[in-house]
Amino acid sequence: MKTLTSADRTALALQCVEELANRKKQSLLDALKDVGKPLLEKAVVTKTLGEENAAKFFKAYESLDDYVAKLDALGIDCVSIYSDAYPQRLLDIDDSPIMLFAKGNIALLKTDMIAVVGTRRPTRYGIKVAEEFTREFAHAGLTVASGLARGLDGVAHRACVQQGAPTVAVLACGLDICYPPEHASLLEGILSSGGLVISEYMLGAKPLQYHFPERNRIISGLSRAVLIPEAARKSGSLITARLAIEQGKDVFVVPGNIFSPESEGSNALLREMPHALAIMPEDVLDCLHISHDSSPAEDKSVELDIFETQIVDALHDGEKHFEDLIAATGMTVSALNNVLINLQLKGVVDDIGGNFYALA
Repeated sequence: MKTLTSADRTALALQCVEELANRKKQSLLDALKDVGKPLLEKAVVTKTLGEENAAKFFKAYESLDDYVAKLDALGIDCVSIYSDAYPQRLLDIDDSPIMLFAKGNIALLKTDMIAVVGTRRPTRYGIKVAEEFTREFAHAGLTVASGLARGLDGVAHRACVQQGAPTVAVLACGLDICYPPEHASLLEGILSSGGLVISEYMLGAKPLQYHFPERNRIISGLSRAVLIPEAARKSGSLITARLAIEQGKDVFVVPGNIFSPESEGSNALLREMPHALAIMPEDVLDCLHISHDSSPAEDKSVELDIFETQIVDALHDGEKHFEDLIAATGMTVSALNNVLINLQLKGVVDDIGGNFYALA
């Protein structure tokens, strides 16, 4: 069983009282003369929390070993604000979570992070933007953080997993729950590629509506900056952007299609913050003073046969649907499928979803 310090135990017992707001938990920690010995200051605990919540706290404190054993069985670590593993960037924000539950590579908490968040219903354009920026951030040594949500959060995590780069997912529920459920395999991929999954919520905590804005302050708090590739007018990613601004973080926004509802939020944010404009990953990296290699890391030239060349030529004008490629090349469905698979294996063409293809 993991050994917790006395201060860690107090923070964990407080976290068990889920009815308490995080600020109230912090106020008790501030009020205790010795944060590791709350049993000796029962009057202070009762005055700060109230009798009912104080009783819940003491009950949790006395039975912590059972809870820690459950965490151990699931491979989950506790990282309290008193732990050396707790990231300084998160300590520096207002309303820091007093406890994080973490599964995976905890060392990532102290790496340079950038958040990539956006709409849950991305267009092909938004997907391509998120993938390209995420890949370049990872290549430059940044750890990409996001919320494992549907849409661009998942795209960003998946782009990291596909190139074997670590990524941090911040959940709005307990770590024994995968939300959304269809991201179960993605979550496994994050962990198997050296990534990290964290939450401030107890085991069994469901992804309640108010958890998401609370979760967003952690995503922005962990990160040096926030990138929004595409966001609808009511996108939760705009909450993350506002929180980042309040926290003194840089925010970058990629302009979107003026006719697309999924870009209304990000385009509106650009009107307010024209200096946040980013049209290429280098715009972000340069602003953060992070070096990036503009030249290819290796020779990526590949030999193409006549059929592969036909497809590449057709895609030079931009992304195209499978049916458009049939019309442009005159190939049969099976022949085109085979050539596209070969081009993807060579890293020349990407399947960008919806049966659309584009040059990698």
